[in-house]
Amino acid sequence: MQVGFIGIGGMGRHMSRRILEAGHALTVHDLNPEAAAPLLAQGASWAGSPREVAAACRVVFSSLPTPGSVEEVVYGDDGLKAGWKPGDIYVDMSTNSPSLIRRIARDAKSLGVTVLDAPVSGGTVGAEQGTLTIMVGGDPKATRKIEGILKAMGQNIFPVGEAGCGNVAKLVNNLISLACNSISAAGFVLGVKGGLQPQVLWDIVSRSTGDNWCLEQYPETTFRGRFEPGFKITLAYKDIGLALDLGEEYAVPLPVGQAVRQDLEAAIAAGLGDKGVDAVILPLEAATGVKVRLPEKAND
Repeated sequence: MQVGFIGIGGMGRHMSRRILEAGHALTVHDLNPEAAAPLLAQGASWAGSPREVAAACRVVFSSLPTPGSVEEVVYGDDGLKAGWKPGDIYVDMSTNSPSLIRRIARDAKSLGVTVLDAPVSGGTVGAEQGTLTIMVGGDPKATRKIEGILKAMGQNIFPVGEAGCGNVAKLVNNLISLACNSISAAGFVLGVKGGLQPQVLWDIVSRSTGDNWCLEQYPETTFRGRFEPGFKITLAYKDIGLALDLGEEYAVPLPVGQAVRQDLEAAIAAGLGDKGVDAVILPLEAATGVKVRLPEKAND
């Protein structure tokens, strides 16, 4: 099966590589042609536009940074819609707006094309290792048809309902995860300011009810002053905004989500937008005069 992939960024470059290494013929496109060079060296084909990808492939995946990027890839003058054929399947793996993906799915259905949304969790490490969690919204038959391709990218495949539900699941996950990230930062700054050693506090919390996924990263990130992405703060800010939009759409108040957005805004204002989400702790450290770090000798 000829498979297309659009968006060869931090996540997409690993996901598309795993599709290629699983034995599928792959056609790729990105706004930056140089990003595709390693894939082309491994045997992938290049397409000059999303329309060309759709014309060449029956199944097309995309992994893009914003809903606006997805909209342009689908509806642009040289977009996927211009190249779609009856029976095609389009799978958007971006963290996207559920309402946008549902509109795309309705428009595609009129052309005989099936749309799935399949956002992922697991970060760049999960993408590189093929261990992503993938949340798939849309037609179950189409999901089963591409299951082998999905399994090249992820170990945990969850069908979750109609198109758009994949992104509802992803936004809820990120709302919870980013809230844990913010409160972990605040708690550790408070603990260190109050006289605790970071390692002692981590040993306690990681074995108690305060344990969470974000905290698991601290020994390799915050404690060592390493804040490279990972999951960029700018992307986290986009995701929390989408989650808050979803809450507004369904009249669900999300005050904790609003507080998380303020933390991310503060980090972006401090020039940390391209750092990993753990870096939300840095403005708080600066304001309180403490650093949540291990001694240098423990870093070696």
